[in-house]
Amino acid sequence: MRNIFNVSIFFLLILFTSDCAAQSYGWFTQTSGTTNNLNGVWFANTSTGYTVGNAGTILKTVNGGTNWTAQSSGTPNHLFGVYFLNTNTGWAAGDVGIVLKTTNGGTNWVIQVSNTIYQLHHISFINSSTGYICGWYGTIIKTTNGGSGWVVLASGTTNNLHAVTFPNSSTGYAVGWYGAIVKTVNSGNNWYTVTSGTTNSFESVSFTDMYTGFALGEGGRVQKTTNGGANWVTQTSGTGNWLNSISSPDPVATIIAGENGTIRKTSNGGLNWLSQTSNTSNWLKSVTFTDTLNGWAVGSNGTIRHTTTGGWLLPSTPSLSAPGNNSTCISLTATLDWGDVFPPVCNYRIQISFASNFNTTVKDTSALMVSQYQIPSGLLSYYTKYYWRVAATNQVGTGSWSSTRNFTTTYAIPSAPDLSSPPNNSVGQTLTPLFDWDSASSALTYRLRVSLDSVFTSSLIDTSGLTVTQFQMPAGILQNNNKYYWAVNGINTCVTGELSEVWNFSTLITGIGKNETGIPKEFRLYMNYPNPFNPVTVIKYDLPEDAYVFLKIYNLLGEEVAVPVNEFKKAGSYNETIDASNLPSGVYFYKLSAGRYTDSKKMVLLK
Repeated sequence: MRNIFNVSIFFLLILFTSDCAAQSYGWFTQTSGTTNNLNGVWFANTSTGYTVGNAGTILKTVNGGTNWTAQSSGTPNHLFGVYFLNTNTGWAAGDVGIVLKTTNGGTNWVIQVSNTIYQLHHISFINSSTGYICGWYGTIIKTTNGGSGWVVLASGTTNNLHAVTFPNSSTGYAVGWYGAIVKTVNSGNNWYTVTSGTTNSFESVSFTDMYTGFALGEGGRVQKTTNGGANWVTQTSGTGNWLNSISSPDPVATIIAGENGTIRKTSNGGLNWLSQTSNTSNWLKSVTFTDTLNGWAVGSNGTIRHTTTGGWLLPSTPSLSAPGNNSTCISLTATLDWGDVFPPVCNYRIQISFASNFNTTVKDTSALMVSQYQIPSGLLSYYTKYYWRVAATNQVGTGSWSSTRNFTTTYAIPSAPDLSSPPNNSVGQTLTPLFDWDSASSALTYRLRVSLDSVFTSSLIDTSGLTVTQFQMPAGILQNNNKYYWAVNGINTCVTGELSEVWNFSTLITGIGKNETGIPKEFRLYMNYPNPFNPVTVIKYDLPEDAYVFLKIYNLLGEEVAVPVNEFKKAGSYNETIDASNLPSGVYFYKLSAGRYTDSKKMVLLK
């Protein structure tokens, strides 16, 4: 099936991944060696990273998290924030205003004087000298000398602040409880309140440029600004779980993490947030990415999750939609359709083959950006069985092939048969002529129609399934002194071919109104043919002697509706053609009176 949103994601993915090379995928477990809650994580590059947590926990890795080594923090206090300028220089912060700094990659951590006793949560440094830390009761502290001295700033709020960020050296934002957002445009000297439009608490904030940022927190709330915080628009995150952390490795990709292992990602500026599988139900407290592929999330009970594929798994197996398996009479340019695959897909690959093992293919094409493929003209042959399957590829790699389906293409449209006999416009034909025509290409059977009119309003003969190109007219259907029309179609199991030319012939003329020689021995009125009819039928009668003849037609109420015959006739047999075009459908009676003789019969008009 087509999906416009899927297409938009493909193009956005191209911005940050050049191919779909196979590699380790999804979020997988790393062993932290602790059961303490981990509250913050920071990686200086894809190899060296740090995570901090309860009871003064600090862990370090130099191999991307394959191994984590405990460091001595020198404090039993819970640590919540961690930030590194490079692999050696970094800070950690936590309960009762604790601020720690290392300049040797964590071998030694030195306590700095924060000038606050409140819990500190999040750290943001602009350069090696200037940094900010926020915490409870509206606390924001600043250093301009690498932490040798910290100054308490007036934030303008008493709400607990959980995150702080600076898009540049002057402009910064801090967010916290009850929808609190404060902003500075003069490096923190002054802060003013920004209207967030919510009383839900915020846990994290991230800006991708001067104007574009996200804030997130309680109840799955995600809000976005594109005008430097002047307005915040609520986005649909797709979850009601509490969100704790955000990471924006580039302007396109943003990842959020939170309650019960929730991880969601957007690749289109938050228009859509797609779920990722974290493989944990523990709370995730912090997430960080060094680039669009490599990321870490940490949380309760020592949880550490790592991805090298931007969090994405291999794409799931496509589900084929149409045409149905074992379908027949499929167009040579049919559209093959399958279900969209999420999360984001780079492209689809489709194979079409004569063989179910696809050892050879008539079409093998990839880089399809939508979940359907219209077979190009000239590729397939008539009445041939084909097999097809689809695989999806994303930035992680190529997933499994779908199930295999087959379909059989249609027959070609049968050509119009050429008629042979009775010859067109011929006269004097017998009442049991042999109808003959030439075979038509791609026709398996034929349909013959014979009628009193050229548009076959009411056919005397309408027979299909003829496997030969001849038909012997049975006796008792045609009458002398009549003109008949006939035509033939070729048919196969898929399509009906074009109608042949319409030819006509006339039966033997036996005199005006008479179509048999000899004088009948008795008066007789025959059943009309055909009956039922629409709208033309023939009424035959025999006169053993000359007589004045009335042929009248009545409806069910006994009302006279037509008088086809009102004249003197010689003894003989007659066929009267009745055209009931002007009468409605229904049951009628026709009555013949000739001298002392009279008779009537019933006929049915069906339109």
